[in-house]
Amino acid sequence: MSDPVDPTGGWAAATEATANASKEAIQASRELGHFISGPAREAVGILEDYVKVVRFERRVRLADRVRKFLIERGMTGPTRKIPLNIGVPLLENATLEEDDDLQEVWARLLVNGGDAGSGIQLRRAFVSVLAEMTSLDVRSLAQIESAATLNAESGATGVWTYELPERALPFVDGDPVASEDGPSPEVAISLGNLERLGCIISSNRTPVLKGVQLVNLTPFGRALIDACTR
Repeated sequence: MSDPVDPTGGWAAATEATANASKEAIQASRELGHFISGPAREAVGILEDYVKVVRFERRVRLADRVRKFLIERGMTGPTRKIPLNIGVPLLENATLEEDDDLQEVWARLLVNGGDAGSGIQLRRAFVSVLAEMTSLDVRSLAQIESAATLNAESGATGVWTYELPERALPFVDGDPVASEDGPSPEVAISLGNLERLGCIISSNRTPVLKGVQLVNLTPFGRALIDACTR
């Protein structure tokens, strides 16, 4: 016997699926709302204003990543509240981020901000700057920070960027020019954005170099990386 024809044309099933997705998204919002101070209902309401069906899975994915990072630290939830003026824009950006790599960064920033033992001083500038960065920007900045940290005791006075995003190399005064070719156009744009945002500063020492080849990490850039990765 054939299955009966659905007189609604599948509308009932679609409505049920959407309702289930809504419940899951609301539950994720409530879990994430524990991270910020103020009435939880208000925080959830702000988030719900931005909810669209296509965004449900992003919110649920963020909650999943946050749970994973909390478990890694042996935590069941936040141990300090994030102020509303930081927490709300942080959650807005994190739940709307469609790039998986960038959402990982937002999730770590959220968990670090909600962890009283992280040693992280969460700033509004971290949220606004991260919102203007691409995954290439984040990857390049992390490579620059890694090179600067590993070579801090070797007398390095800068970081070569011409091999980004694969790696960054230390520069010591007196070293010969490693390459007359600058970074790729995509990386050059990324470096320009990172400099505009105050994360790096160009330290080119010769007009022979093409583009931004040699940079130094700023204290703000290091603090941002710490806040998003520690």
